[in-house]
This record gives sequence, structure tokens and C-alpha cells, in this order.
Amino acid sequence: MSDIADNKASRRLVSLDAYRGAIMISLISHGFGFSAFEGHPYLHFLAHQTEHVPWEGCVYWDLIQPSFMFMVGVAMPFAYAKRISLGESHGKIVLHALRRSFNLFLIAAIFSSIHAEHPTYTLVNVLPQIAFGYLMTHFVLHKGFLTQGITATVILIVYTIAWILYPGNGDGGPWAMGHANMGGDFELWAMGKQSSGYWVSLNAIPSTSTIIAGAMCGRLLAGDKTPGEIIKTLAIAAGCLIAAGYMLGFPIPIVKRILTASFAVYSTGWAILFLLCFYWIVDVLGWKRWTFFLVV
Repeated sequence: MSDIADNKASRRLVSLDAYRGAIMISLISHGFGFSAFEGHPYLHFLAHQTEHVPWEGCVYWDLIQPSFMFMVGVAMPFAYAKRISLGESHGKIVLHALRRSFNLFLIAAIFSSIHAEHPTYTLVNVLPQIAFGYLMTHFVLHKGFLTQGITATVILIVYTIAWILYPGNGDGGPWAMGHANMGGDFELWAMGKQSSGYWVSLNAIPSTSTIIAGAMCGRLLAGDKTPGEIIKTLAIAAGCLIAAGYMLGFPIPIVKRILTASFAVYSTGWAILFLLCFYWIVDVLGWKRWTFFLVV
């Protein structure tokens, strides 16, 4: 990671702030009011893009959380390099990550309790899932691209095998809509009840692969590659992951609610493509003025 700490590219890139801002606006937009186009003969597709699909498939609204988690990963190499430059050891940085993850879990518990009007906790929401993936990614943050890529891949493979072989799967198999799967049973065991909408806490495991991918892209951006090399690498990665996720979706459906491996790969590809667009437009072409409302 010293290649980042010593490189002038470790300065803050406006494109990253703009991308984060776009994600946050999407999160609080309540669908931008596009639900009003439901049933419209020409614009009905906009309403479809701003609601989670019931089960299999993927639209823009399903890509917001993966993009958010991806950007958590992108920021990590920059923060890591800064701490290394200040003389902190890897062990001390991991301890810092542990404290930050605990704080995120605590904040998530407080928000859940306020919403439920009594003390409660759920791992389904984005904050605890970020806390888990953020901490796990720190254990490979100082490793090379190959180790990080293998780690992300192994996570998805092991998770998928466990899901397939789980003896409690229902008659429809491991990918059928419902609670009769490993994720649903984990909710009963850990939370004492099933979550609404078939969301599962175990999503935190495959989501870690997305954060690791973000960390890999962050390291690429902060390294000594030229803008052209960065754009080429991001384009290849995005194209390969989107295609791989789509093809993987035939044997393993693309389902966000249980975050299948195909969804993890597919959505990560799109997150990288979004990053590529922001980086190219904002930091390479230099069109920054329009990003003001995203970065303030």
C-alpha cells in the first residue's frame, strides 16, 4: 500500500464525492416521484426503475445499496494510506476498523429501536451490513490485487455452495421466493422472526465481495496508473462482471433480496461502470462545475 501513500494521486478525487452524492440523493429521493408514471404509455419504465423488483431481476433501485457499499470500499485505500503515512501499523488500523464497525452496529440498533418504538435490532439494514463488510475487507486491504480478487471470489463460491446444500431449503429449491432457505432460517435463529420482504441478514457476507471490489478500484485510482490506463481497466472490469453476472443468472437467479452470487457480480459490475463514468466526466474531462450540488 506504500504505492498509494507516496503517490500524488492519493489526493481526493472530485468524481468520488460526486458519485457518493448521487447515491445519497437517490437514497433520499423516494423514487424521484417517478411512481406517478405507472401506467403511462411511454414513461412507465421510469416507475419500474425506482422500485425493488419483487424477486428475480435487477433495476436501478436495486443498484443503489451495492453502489453505496462499493464506494465504502473505494474510500478505504485512501484512508488506509493516510494512516500508514502517519506511522500507524496494520494491526492498529484494523483495531480502528473494529471500533468503527462496532459504532455502526450501535447506530443501526438505535435507529431500529426508534423505528420499532422498543429496543430491537436487525442485521438486514444497510448500516450493519456495511459494518460487517468494512471490517472483513480490512483484513485483506494491505494485500495485493490477486489476493483481494481471490478472497472476493471465494466468499461468493462458499456462500453459494452453502446456500445450495442447506438441508432446510423448500420444495422450490434454494432460490425460490420465500423464507424456506438458509437466510430465512438464520433470521429465525438470530432475530427470532422473519424479516418482511424476504430480506436476509446473511446478505452481509456476499456484500463483502462488493466492498472488496471497491477497495481494489480505490487502490487503482490512488496508484500510479495514467487516466487512460485507469479507464481501460475499469471498463474491462465493469464489462466482464456485468456479463459474468448476467450469464451466472441462468443457473443462479439474480436476486437482491437474498443477494445471490449472480446479483453480487452483476451489481458490482454496474457500480464500477458508474464509477468509470463519473471519473471520466469529472476528473478526466474536467467537467466539475455541475457536480457542485452533489458534493456540497
